[in-house]
Amino acid sequence: MDTPNSALLVHSPIDENTRITSQGNSGISISKNWVLTHGTALSLIIDKSHAISRFVKDMIPGELTIAPMELANELKFRVYRDLEIDDGSRSGDYSRVQEHLGSIVAAWKCPLLTKTFDEFFETWNFPNSSIKFDRFLRSIYLLVFITESDKKTIVEISSVKQALSCLLDQAMRNPIRGASVEIESTPFGNPVFIGSIARGVVSNVVGDEGCVIMTDAYAFPGSEGGPVYVIPDCKRRIISGLVIAPLSWCRGEWVDYTFAANLAPCLLNILQKKDPRCPPIISRQENETLDRGVVLVRCGINWGTGVLVDKDSGTFLTCSHVVAEAPEREVSIVMSTDQTNSRTWAKLLYRTPKNQPYDVAVLRVNPQDIDPLLKSIRLSRAPIVKGEPVVSVGFPFSSSVQPTISSGVISNSMNCALLTTCCAQSGTSGGPIISRATGEMLGMIVCNALSSDGAVLYPRMSLAVPAAVMDRPLQEYLRTDNPDALRAFTCDDAIVRNVWNFYPLLPSKL
Repeated sequence: MDTPNSALLVHSPIDENTRITSQGNSGISISKNWVLTHGTALSLIIDKSHAISRFVKDMIPGELTIAPMELANELKFRVYRDLEIDDGSRSGDYSRVQEHLGSIVAAWKCPLLTKTFDEFFETWNFPNSSIKFDRFLRSIYLLVFITESDKKTIVEISSVKQALSCLLDQAMRNPIRGASVEIESTPFGNPVFIGSIARGVVSNVVGDEGCVIMTDAYAFPGSEGGPVYVIPDCKRRIISGLVIAPLSWCRGEWVDYTFAANLAPCLLNILQKKDPRCPPIISRQENETLDRGVVLVRCGINWGTGVLVDKDSGTFLTCSHVVAEAPEREVSIVMSTDQTNSRTWAKLLYRTPKNQPYDVAVLRVNPQDIDPLLKSIRLSRAPIVKGEPVVSVGFPFSSSVQPTISSGVISNSMNCALLTTCCAQSGTSGGPIISRATGEMLGMIVCNALSSDGAVLYPRMSLAVPAAVMDRPLQEYLRTDNPDALRAFTCDDAIVRNVWNFYPLLPSKL
């Protein structure tokens, strides 16, 4: 059975002399005759056709809908697919791309995605050329049948289900956070870029029945509908998702994650099959290692991430700005977001003053209140070098889901600051930067880089306090039990202040 690959779909009149003039959508090539894509493939034409908008609006959630014959001409697409070469890989050569004729013959509105977008993504914004129909299209799957002529195609529900069952048989049931991910798509819907790939990790799985996969693998507009693969052994790809949102904004902040529909639960739902509860293919060992020392820190309406650094004394690290409302507002620590009674009150031992390096706060709880499954994270004392592979762990976007993981590298290493390419969003503050090689904490995330006018936040340029900076004051406190030792976290060095304020270290000669 062939592994599903990516395709490009462009809505265009069936005319051999017509050139491509509109942006296309990516898709999953299930077989020779079938391509699955996302509802946003209709975004450029739905406003122009009352019949298509009615077809979309009349869909009953959870039921396969055969496209009306009278819409056959309006639902025709040019389908482009990269040829496979002898070793089974894709050619990546634009000259080898094949063009086919295809038509949307079936569609369905996924109730799992609908519920997730109505709840988890309720306050989010997703760019779309058809804002009026954005909420409808986000939850819709489209199935395209490839033909050899422009004749109208008649399909039956049974053949549609057979094609979807074929895809389900190959889909991973339980993508695990931290697993390697590859997206194959056509950025900007341009055939020149067909089959482009991006790599990252499964950052989180959210929504009803885990129907949405969050990944830090970067996708561009036009990638909607493209396949998302999990690579458990660094060799074989297992189809897992379908890109539904490469760009989004949350609370006015640009979100640099890609969101994909988790195919297994969505296909099981529409095919009305029970989940066989297949065990995860990927080991949870690394995933548990990343989670075991991370907690959610709340103070008033704000939240961030905390790191358990000494379980015996109940000592946690987080950012000073996360607990800025203390002592007027109490500080609490949530040991596990999937347990309702895991919150405990924390004592604020020390925090650095506002706008001063290093933006560190130290919290303490009764050791008896710590979740037995949590373990202290070891701070690294080894030199930190540029290019070292790392992951970040934190709680962006929501305080009610499990931690989110992002992969990256140490982009730059200074004595007083680390620069990483991990994707850090609001709520990640206080989270650890962890070495993928040793599992030790190299630093603590504080902030992202901000444009000089304050208008743009760059999620992929995150600054962290190096572990070496935090280790000495922390060890002195743990040895003496004297909170005064923590005052060493506040730094008055002019060079350090300049670094954290993004000022030049040397006077300009210009």
